[in-house]
Amino acid sequence: MGELFPDPVFTGILVVFAVSVLRAYAGRARLSAWKLALIGIAAGYIIPHSLAYITRAWRVQPGLPELPVVTGDQLLFGAWMAIFVLAIGLRPNQPPSVPLWVGLLVGLATIIIFPPLVDRLTGSFQRASLRPDLNHCADWVMDQAQPWQVTNICDEQITVGLCLPHEENPAPCAQIHTILPGATARFDPGGAQLSWAPSNLNGSTVVACRPPARPSRMLSVMGRGYDGVCLPPG
Repeated sequence: MGELFPDPVFTGILVVFAVSVLRAYAGRARLSAWKLALIGIAAGYIIPHSLAYITRAWRVQPGLPELPVVTGDQLLFGAWMAIFVLAIGLRPNQPPSVPLWVGLLVGLATIIIFPPLVDRLTGSFQRASLRPDLNHCADWVMDQAQPWQVTNICDEQITVGLCLPHEENPAPCAQIHTILPGATARFDPGGAQLSWAPSNLNGSTVVACRPPARPSRMLSVMGRGYDGVCLPPG
């Protein structure tokens, strides 16, 4: 889906656990395995797509405030923490010892507090804090695997960055342009070609962000090569 919405597989698994825990809190019988499997598959498909649709529909409505950015990682980790706390309070043939509001409060606190805390401890922005990558809005012109020009093909303003090999999160790219819909910006890639595995792991990266997020660069999830990323405002 391209904008850091929850992973469908983990969303489905999470919903299955949530349904099981909530039914236990309500004193209801467990669902059969096939029913839980159907619930998980449906949730994995419906929830991420629904969030993506609602978010994009909200942004195109004039006069509405900007939605706070909550990434898929934040949502999933907060939900897992809430379910974990509630599950601790379950005992066979006994009423739950942890109220539902406590679990919800722990999940909300995790979403709000955990990402900036980890960022501060590590000295760089972690993936739970990253903002959506809008590279689908950037039409790059390449010259021998070196990007040097980009056009904004979306109907919203974007901030585009070219990060060279010596630039890395938490610092933003040195070459950044904020461009209006239909406008074009030029970059100087020097001698750096794009990062790609397995032959050019330490190459340059490109990324397009929604202002005021800032383009930057960091190791890929697999630790091989670099990805362009969008840092939170700061």
